[in-house]
Amino acid sequence: MSERLPRPDPARFPRLSDDPGWIRLVAAPTTLARIFRAAGPHPVEWHEFREYGPLDARFDPHPPPVDVHPGDGVLYAVVEGAADASSAREDSAFAACLLEVFQQTRMIRRGDGAPTLAAFAPVRPLRLLDLSDSDWVAVAGGNSAISSGERSRSREWARAIRATYPEIDGVVSASSVVPSARIAALWSPAADALPRHPLAQLRLDREELSGVIDAAADRYGYLVL
Repeated sequence: MSERLPRPDPARFPRLSDDPGWIRLVAAPTTLARIFRAAGPHPVEWHEFREYGPLDARFDPHPPPVDVHPGDGVLYAVVEGAADASSAREDSAFAACLLEVFQQTRMIRRGDGAPTLAAFAPVRPLRLLDLSDSDWVAVAGGNSAISSGERSRSREWARAIRATYPEIDGVVSASSVVPSARIAALWSPAADALPRHPLAQLRLDREELSGVIDAAADRYGYLVL
């Protein structure tokens, strides 16, 4: 039986000052990468925080009901040392982005909604609660299912973390699809850490990405359409 994440108990959440290792600082030259849809019924910009929610994503901080919640936005990205789309290995930020974004159907649709890769470096250090490479979750009464279990329960934890630690920029966690990869859920306080322009912005239907996309799809059993 898989491990089940209990409901969060904010009374058990420790003071972050008690252990500096609970906060992961992400600063340049570390880069983050994400794939967003630049067209379709709900187009967004590369730097846009989604304030509509909560949806089915794991660490949406929005309170119910599903609606627009100003000040409770979220932006998901893969943390990598150099997100340059040069590798299809499992620790590649680009490959992890592909697997995360297209995991529901396991089909990489390169044209629908103009999916676009963006890589960027923060202009100030991001302060992210480390859910996978520290023991914060255990101290707070949780377990590793926060990264791989029922998403609705993980969102309960996200809301409790956001309310308890309003000063942090979000959380960083192991990917449920590529456990070696680290996913950052950036919340609204992180907005001023994003640069004016990304380091790179490439639509997935560009020919020069065909090789790395095909390699990632072959490795992980996805289809490319």
